[in-house]
Amino acid sequence: MTGLRLTLVHPRFRDPTGDIPLGLATLAAWVRRDLPEVEVALHDGTFSPGISAAAAFFDRNRPDVVGIGTGTLALPDAIAVARCAHARGARVVLGGPHPTLCADDLLRRHPEVDAVVVGEGEESLVDLLRFGFDAATPPPGVVGRDGRGHPVHGPPRAPLSDLDRLPHPAWDLLDMPRYLATWGRLDARWPGLPGAAVSASRGCPFHCSFCQPALSRLFGPGLRLRSPGHVVAEVVALRSRHGVRGIWFTDDTFTVHHDWVASFCDAWRASGLDLPWGCTSRADLLDPEILDRMVDAGLASLGLGLESAVDRVRNGIYEKGVSLERIEAAVHHAHARGVHTFLFVMLGAPGERLAEMATTLRTASRLPADDASISLCVPLPGTALRARLEDAGVHLSDDAAHYDYYRAQPFAGTLPPWALRGLQRWGWARFYAVPRRWSALLRRVAHPAGRRGLARHLARLAPRG
Repeated sequence: MTGLRLTLVHPRFRDPTGDIPLGLATLAAWVRRDLPEVEVALHDGTFSPGISAAAAFFDRNRPDVVGIGTGTLALPDAIAVARCAHARGARVVLGGPHPTLCADDLLRRHPEVDAVVVGEGEESLVDLLRFGFDAATPPPGVVGRDGRGHPVHGPPRAPLSDLDRLPHPAWDLLDMPRYLATWGRLDARWPGLPGAAVSASRGCPFHCSFCQPALSRLFGPGLRLRSPGHVVAEVVALRSRHGVRGIWFTDDTFTVHHDWVASFCDAWRASGLDLPWGCTSRADLLDPEILDRMVDAGLASLGLGLESAVDRVRNGIYEKGVSLERIEAAVHHAHARGVHTFLFVMLGAPGERLAEMATTLRTASRLPADDASISLCVPLPGTALRARLEDAGVHLSDDAAHYDYYRAQPFAGTLPPWALRGLQRWGWARFYAVPRRWSALLRRVAHPAGRRGLARHLARLAPRG
């Protein structure tokens, strides 16, 4: 294995964001630590999009193995990268949400893919590199090929029991200055603030039908947390090495365990960090006491899932298990504490009626939230929502473009696509027409970085070319 060259690829060729590819960057750092004899490179398609850029990177680095992380929407670009790498003699391994859920299908359809890592990739990829692609039985957590090219599964691999074993992401392999300049999670209050994403946990203990059980197949059941000190140390390193001045925690639900949150807030203050930060939470996990403690430790922005204001949709179809009253109370309390609040809204659930969607948009508009993300319902592979549609015989598109939750849906809902997109645009217009939201918009428009961020968000409304 001495001299083995590994290239990891992030095939985000469209809709760039300022969020670094944490999974691949952490994977790169893990391989470097456990297999120091392996030469690791990372090609990030965020700022170098397209197959020609990937091909040029491969020609310069001449990798022996190419690992590609992908979800459903980026799958066509990931497969194009796989073909490009395969044509240059590299062994190709896929990982990430879509490959985890559809490993056998990918291997049957795409001969250019040699193996798939299922679930968390750190230990599985190291074993694959250590023992090779041609073992009779693949390592745990890997689906490979037998002598006839058919998929063959290695034993299951348990998720990492101690997330403090994770190294800091390999920031040196990323264009960090450009990421910090593109980051806009706190633009509503501080346009142009250089910031970065950090993950404090893996998994989710809840059962929303648009995420589960896919999320549990990716990360295992339940929630695992890094220690507060381990998380804070990463933020301290980001500030000292890269001048980060804001943080967004990417965790699905940051506030599951209040004791952990309290310890994190204590560790944050003890470190001397004086940075604004944000996270997402469920409204029923955000009582006033824990929110106050987070605000005192620097919480500046909070994402909350509304999804739908109609109980039949939110709790019946999406299985969210949160009352509208709890959501409204959380938004009001966050607003009272000066926290910038971001609502997640979803339109077009299977069987959702126009009047129900309109109720949701009116509710979002009247709440004292500062921003809203209005997406379309997309039943992803491996989710209970998708299984329900499949069991009902509903046709689901195989076109990855239909899984862009800002632009399309993979099934025929109660509204035609043009009407659903029109309602989505009307919802955004109604939300931001409220005068109390104009000051934040003006701050963004007045700042060059804020204008660039708004342009990226508005681009999501345009049809995909």
